[in-house]
Amino acid sequence: MSHTEHFRNLPKIAIIGRPNVGKSSLFNRILKRRKAIVEAVPGVTRDRLWACVKFFNTELILIDTGGIVPGSNEKIESLVYEQSRCAIDESDAVIFVCDIRTGIMSSDEHIADILKKKQEKTFLVVNKADDNISENDAFVFFSLGLNAPYIASVLNNKGIDLLMKDIASFAHGLNKNRQGLRSHDGIARTSIAIVGRPNVGKSSFINTILDKQRLIVDDLPGTTRDSVDISIKRGERVITLVDTAGMRHKKKFRDVVEVFSLSRTRESIKRSDVTFIMIEADKGLSRDDMAVLSYVIKEGKACVLLANKADLLIEVDFQEYRKNLIYKYSPAEWISLIFTSCKEKRNIIKALDLACELHQKSKLSISTPLLNKFLVKAQKHTPHVSHKGARPKILYATQISVAPHKFILFCTNPALIKKEYLRFIERQLRKEFGLGGIPINLQLRSRNAKGKDCD
Repeated sequence: MSHTEHFRNLPKIAIIGRPNVGKSSLFNRILKRRKAIVEAVPGVTRDRLWACVKFFNTELILIDTGGIVPGSNEKIESLVYEQSRCAIDESDAVIFVCDIRTGIMSSDEHIADILKKKQEKTFLVVNKADDNISENDAFVFFSLGLNAPYIASVLNNKGIDLLMKDIASFAHGLNKNRQGLRSHDGIARTSIAIVGRPNVGKSSFINTILDKQRLIVDDLPGTTRDSVDISIKRGERVITLVDTAGMRHKKKFRDVVEVFSLSRTRESIKRSDVTFIMIEADKGLSRDDMAVLSYVIKEGKACVLLANKADLLIEVDFQEYRKNLIYKYSPAEWISLIFTSCKEKRNIIKALDLACELHQKSKLSISTPLLNKFLVKAQKHTPHVSHKGARPKILYATQISVAPHKFILFCTNPALIKKEYLRFIERQLRKEFGLGGIPINLQLRSRNAKGKDCD
């Protein structure tokens, strides 16, 4: 059952420090994109964020971490502390970020002691040395007993180039001594976004696959804030699992961080190959769940509905359960349904294998002759009902895209074709070509239309 987290054999550099010193801002600055959520409140980052980055012709893995708060009685801060310690242990070097405005704090001294005991290669960054701050204030950080500090301002991009050059030089030296750095081009890959309401078990799902506490899990809703990518190797395929923040209605948002979290989740869905929509098995579909489903379908993503926490069900009739889902939300009829339980490790691997299968299906391109042969057969078996003596007919069709699957149906009179008949064609398409779990978009056009869709 257990899978090992997979990554290329590249040097790993962790960014550490106490809360709100600018770690995520530095992470984003080096990546040149906003991967980590940044907000002027402490404790925004919680799980470890990984990103492969290349600068000065050197590749490395950069790890963003949550703020270290030693000796905290807060459960979430203790869990974040453990995550940060893991990042230090698994890294080849660390970027230790401090704040020039506050000077040395007891938390900084605690972190420095950890690094000195481990003899960890350290790049000490004294951040927030903005225009109105004297650089002389940075010299006090020599007392931490680490290397000479880099005086920097992430906000103004000051001192970052020198830091990156030195990191690249260090990483380049490690790369020269390591094997297995060949390109991964050509290897089969599948990206799976795991989405759903807060506290349905998304992080637990990934922890179960890895058989370790890789992601922070807590009963408090909203524990996960950033989207976290974690890759595993299964057979000859690399599967990237994207843990996301819980999606719910905007009226329920408690702070601006949730707004950013929702944006990250939507981005994760867009760049995924397959989406797992996770619900609580004992509670069924809620309005928020249906909103998530609708968004995933709108994006044209292959999807699987995971009814998690199935261990809470005493007994269940699968067909009856599915029937109730379809009654609440009609598209559920073509979405694959799997009962999962992280506690009992039930159907976790089955879900992964199904996702890989759906990824392959989502790339299926149906030739026009084969598609038209199918339409002739379907309409011969079940023709459209006549309307005032006229019977609308689909003359021919063509597939215009995969992932999402879009088809144009050229008709004698598109306005007369009923939605029920389109659903029939959609169901037959899935049955004929094995497209269960794949959204299908059918566009009607008049046979005389020149590139214009018909209502």
